[in-house]
Amino acid sequence: MELKEFAKACGLAGLTQPDKILHLGWFLHTHGGKETFDQASIRACYKELSLPEPNFSEQFARLADRKPKVVIKQGSGLKLEHSVRAKFDEKYGQHETTIAVSQQMKNLIGKLSDAGEKIFLDEAIKCYHVKAFRAATVMAWNLAYDHLLNWVLADAKRLSDFNSKIIARVGAKKGTGMVMAKREDFEDLKESEVLDICSNAGLFASDNTKKILDIQLTKRNMAAHPSLVVIGAPQADETISSLVENVVLILT
Repeated sequence: MELKEFAKACGLAGLTQPDKILHLGWFLHTHGGKETFDQASIRACYKELSLPEPNFSEQFARLADRKPKVVIKQGSGLKLEHSVRAKFDEKYGQHETTIAVSQQMKNLIGKLSDAGEKIFLDEAIKCYHVKAFRAATVMAWNLAYDHLLNWVLADAKRLSDFNSKIIARVGAKKGTGMVMAKREDFEDLKESEVLDICSNAGLFASDNTKKILDIQLTKRNMAAHPSLVVIGAPQADETISSLVENVVLILT
């Protein structure tokens, strides 16, 4: 992992000076191959990241004197105390892929044009970042599904085509008199029914859109209900990226 990538992923710029140094110390231990870090090596990191430099002598002295210990003096340098380094390893070292992917997903926010969707995606990514992967999965689906409904409603022909296929999907007993005119009307239909009707009405430019939505709806259902199914970072990452890239950004 590159220094700038790590700095973005851990929000380095917003940390206190002591925490900046501890984070950079861990980075130098883990990715710089350094047994210890000193003022010169930390200063080099600050320069590479274009960060305002504090009084390093003062900051290092404070870290060395902190109780309980967060760093251990070794020769002319410092190294992270064992338990402190273990915490950094748990948060960053063992989950480097998660950190990198989290930053990639944050980049998706810039691709969205709707302010509300930006906020919603940001909250989904925050869930991902704190390892609430089930919540992130559910929120990603909610974002994509809401986008789909608004997309149908936004065009008179799409809406008319959708309404014309309702009875064919749900039957005359349920569908007679059912007309979608506003967002709340869709609550009378199951999500799977909405997807089928969109597909039957020829609203999707590609069959892949329907396939992706079907797959992600199944994953949402597994994430939303108590089960022994593991929903981890890879699963949540794939759901968020797939729904944003292949649904939200496609249905415009």
